[in-house]
Amino acid sequence: MRTQYVFPADGIDRQGYRCHVTLLALCATFAFAAFSTKAADPGIITFQEGNATSSENSNALIGHWRKTTISYTGPIDEHLVLHVDGTVENWTATAYERREPVTGHWNVEGKTLTLSFGGNDRSNPFTFYQGQLVFPNIPNRRGFWEKIE
Repeated sequence: MRTQYVFPADGIDRQGYRCHVTLLALCATFAFAAFSTKAADPGIITFQEGNATSSENSNALIGHWRKTTISYTGPIDEHLVLHVDGTVENWTATAYERREPVTGHWNVEGKTLTLSFGGNDRSNPFTFYQGQLVFPNIPNRRGFWEKIE
């Protein structure tokens, strides 16, 4: 049995009123979520794999790329320079320091970019989106690199 609290001045059941308002708010939230997911689907960016050949992908990758991430210490710029001869340079820079470049080799097979630094190979899928290199192209781990001319 529920205890009914009636506010003496106006005789309104406040607890029952709150229950109805809460139920109405929950229903509105579920309805909004159901309809907004349908509307949001066209706006979701999917990173489709193109049909470019490995040599076309290699040519597009050649150059100096920079990815900026924000950490608790501030912005960190990671640089990746892919040379025509298959060599690669990689370094990071912050407002306080610039690390020495690490050199290695790179190659492309389909849409997979492999970076090799001293026997440590890192192979991940990549793609291009609005002029940026997306590497790795893995959900929740994507890095967006801009080309520096």
